[in-house]
Amino acid sequence: MLLFIWIIILGLLQSAAPLNINFLALFAIFAGLKKGPLWGLCIGIFIGAFTEILSSQTSGLNLMLYSGIGLAAGIIKQNIYYKEGIAMEFLFSFFGMLFFYLAYFAFTRTAQAGVLFTIIFSSLISPLLFRLIE
Repeated sequence: MLLFIWIIILGLLQSAAPLNINFLALFAIFAGLKKGPLWGLCIGIFIGAFTEILSSQTSGLNLMLYSGIGLAAGIIKQNIYYKEGIAMEFLFSFFGMLFFYLAYFAFTRTAQAGVLFTIIFSSLISPLLFRLIE
């Protein structure tokens, strides 16, 4: 139940924050890393459904993107040597966000302004966010 409250808080923070940080994508990555691929998928589905309700984008795109990065983070963590720490959280966040925005571009053929800044800044914030959520 607390995870769903975090999703709502991060969704509101993401819409109100002056910086372009994708808190919800980071939370999907967090769920995959800390809870496993099934939880990453479930949390990603919930985040995707939450953003679908509040968004006017292509139907199903957010659902697919958020659940995909949550699932991918969990599967990749299980299949490689993963050592807990800030560096691994940064790397998973960086590549997860990169995958998210590349997939977004592939499906919509539109590039968002400042995507590189969003990826880097979100990745730098991720270890702090992960500690706060835990």
